[in-house]
Amino acid sequence: MISLKYLTSHTLVLPFRTMACARSNCNLRALGYIDALILLAAVCAGLYTCWVHTRDATIIVLVICGLLIFAFCGMLYYYFGLVDISTSFTHLWYGCLLGLIAFTNRPSDHDIPSTVTDALLLSSLIFKLFWSSVQRVCGYVTHTSCLLTSIESFELIGFAIACVISTSSMVSMWLLITAFSFTLMAVRLKALLAIPCFALFITLSAGFFFTALEVPLNPYALSCFVGRIAIDPILDIYFCGLSTMERWDCMFNRHRYIHKLILLLVYSLEISFAFLAGHVTVNHEEWYFAIPAYLLFGFLWISLHIVFAITTWTFANKLSECNRTFHSVREDSNKSLSTVMASKGVRYFAMISRCLVASAVASTLLLGGVSWQNHNADFIACLLIVLPIEALFHGVLHELGSTLGGTCTGYAVVGPSAFCRSDGSALLLPSNAMEEYSNRSIGLLNTMQRFFVYHMIDIYSCDFSTSGLALNSLESKLKNFFARRTPDGPRFDTYIMYYSGHVNPVGDWALADNDVLKFETLLEWWGDANDESGARLIIVQDCKTCGQWLKNVQRENEHCLALQSFIMSKSTDPETGVAMDNGDFTREWVDFNCSKDTDITWKEQGRKIKAIYGVSSKWSEFNFHKPTEADIEEHWQHNFPRITHSLIKILNIPSVMDLFSYCYGCFSCFRRWKMKWLPPNVVNTGHGFKLVRS
Repeated sequence: MISLKYLTSHTLVLPFRTMACARSNCNLRALGYIDALILLAAVCAGLYTCWVHTRDATIIVLVICGLLIFAFCGMLYYYFGLVDISTSFTHLWYGCLLGLIAFTNRPSDHDIPSTVTDALLLSSLIFKLFWSSVQRVCGYVTHTSCLLTSIESFELIGFAIACVISTSSMVSMWLLITAFSFTLMAVRLKALLAIPCFALFITLSAGFFFTALEVPLNPYALSCFVGRIAIDPILDIYFCGLSTMERWDCMFNRHRYIHKLILLLVYSLEISFAFLAGHVTVNHEEWYFAIPAYLLFGFLWISLHIVFAITTWTFANKLSECNRTFHSVREDSNKSLSTVMASKGVRYFAMISRCLVASAVASTLLLGGVSWQNHNADFIACLLIVLPIEALFHGVLHELGSTLGGTCTGYAVVGPSAFCRSDGSALLLPSNAMEEYSNRSIGLLNTMQRFFVYHMIDIYSCDFSTSGLALNSLESKLKNFFARRTPDGPRFDTYIMYYSGHVNPVGDWALADNDVLKFETLLEWWGDANDESGARLIIVQDCKTCGQWLKNVQRENEHCLALQSFIMSKSTDPETGVAMDNGDFTREWVDFNCSKDTDITWKEQGRKIKAIYGVSSKWSEFNFHKPTEADIEEHWQHNFPRITHSLIKILNIPSVMDLFSYCYGCFSCFRRWKMKWLPPNVVNTGHGFKLVRS
C-alpha cells in the first residue's frame, strides 16, 4: 500500500507542477492584456473628451476608422495568425490617437471627462512601467540587436500622422519625432552619452520647444506617449545582457553602401544644423555680439566636424574591410567579428577617434549655446537630432576601444635537423634521420602558420633552414621583426616569437658555425626596438631544454616578457635522441589554443610532455597600447587638414585616471605578487591563445 501511494504521488507530481507553473505564467502574462485594456480605455476616454470639447466631426471619422482597423487586426490575429502585422497596425493607430489627444485644446476648468482621461493616461504609463519590469525580471523578454522595435517605430509613425491632422507646425514636430527616435536608439545601444542626451531632450522639448511652437498641448497624453515608448530602452540599460558586438550587430552587419549612405545623411543633418544656427544671427538685435561669437565658434565647429567627418568615414572603411575579412574566413573557422576587428587595429583607432568625436560633441553644444534661439522650434529640434547622432558614434568608438583586443605579430623559426653535443658542436645524423627531421620541421612550420592564421596574428615570416641558421641573418631578421609597426603607425601590442631547434645546456640557441644566440643578446635587440613603448614579447620554445632562459625571464624587471616551453621525461637514448619527439609540444599547444573540442589536459598524471611558462615582473602591469598625447598629435597631423592642426591642444586634457594612479599602483603590486607566488595554470594573453603549465 505504501509503495502504491509512493508511486502514485511521484507519478502525479510532475503534471501538477507543470500545471502550477503554467497557471503562474498565465497569471503573469495576463498583466500584458490588462496593460492593453488600460491603454484602450484611456484612448477611448480621450477621444470622448475631445469630442465633448470640440464637436469636431473628424473625431467621429477617426473613431470609425479605428474600430474598423481594430476589427481588421483582430481578424488577422485570430484567423490568419499574422501576429506581427496585426500588432503593428494596432500600435500605429494607438500612436495616431494618442497624438490626436495630445494636441487637443484643453479647457481651463478640469471637468470630469478630462480628469478621468488624465487619470487613465497616467495609470497606463504606471502599469506599463510595472509590466515591463515584470517581463524583464521573469525573463520573458528576448533581447535582440535593433535600433527601434516594430512597436516603437509604428507608434512614432502614427504620432507623426497625428501631427499632420492636428497641428500646423508639421515640419517642426516631425523634426522633434526624428530627434526622439535617435535618442531612443542611443539609449537602446547603451551609448555612453545616451542618458545625458535623453535628459537634455526632455528638458529642451518641455521647456522651450512646445513654448516656441505655440500649439495646444495635453501634457498627460504626451507624457503617456513618450513614457510608454522610452520605458523599455531605459530598463534594458540594466537588463539587456547583450555584449558590445551583439548590441551593435544591427549596424555592423550592413553593406558598405548602407554605411556610406547613412554617413551622407548624417553630414547633411550636421550642415542643416549649422545653417539654422546662423540663420537668425544676422538679424539678431545685438548683432555686433552675436555675429563675432558665431564666427568664432562656427570656425571651431567646422574644424572639429571636418575631423568628425574624416574619422567616421575612415571608421566605415575599416568596418567594411573587417566585414569582408570576416565573411571570407567565417566558413573555414569559428572566428568572430571582434577577433577580426582586433587584428585590424580597430581598438587603437577607436581609442584615438573617441577623443576626436567627443570634441565634436562639445563643439556642437558650444555652437548651440552661442546661437541659442528660444522661439525657433526648428533650431531646437535640429540640435536635439545632431546630439544623439554624435553620441552614437562616440558610444560605438568608446565601447570598441574598451572591449576589443590588441594587435599581435608573429615570427616562427625552425632550426636544422641536428643535435648538439655537450660542448656545443653539431652532431650530424644519417640521411634517413635527416629526411625524417626535415619533414617534421616543415610540419612544425605548417602548424605555426595555422596558429597564426587562426588567431589573426600578423605573420612576419616563417623560416626554416636545413644547413643551419647564421647569426648575422637571424640578427637582421629579429631586429626587423622587433621594429615592426601596424599599418596605422604604432607598434604592435604583442610580439610572439616561436623557435624550435637545438640549444646548448644553458638554453642558448645553437646556430651555424658554432655560433649561439644568448638570452642577453636577444633581450638587448628587443630593448633597442621597444624603446619603452609598452609592447610585450612572448617566446614559445620547442626545445629539449629551456636552460637558464626561464629563470632569466622571471628575473627580468625592465621589459614585459613571457616564455612558454616544456619539460620532457628523460630519453632512453640521449645520444641519438630518437625518443625526444621534438615538435610534439608544439602540436599539443597549438591544438589546445586552436580547437574548441580538444581533450588535452595539461594536469593529467604521467604526462610525458609537461608545459611550463615564466613571466617577467612587469607582465601583470601590461595593458594594450593606449594612445598618448604624442600619438593623438601624430594621428591628427597625418590624417586631417592642416587648418585643424592648431586644435590639437584642445584634446590634451589630463585623464581622470591620473587621479587614481596610486590606487592603480597598489593593484599592480598585488597582481605582481600573485603572479609570482600563486601563478595560474592558464594565462589568457588577450589575443585568444593562452600560456599554460602542467
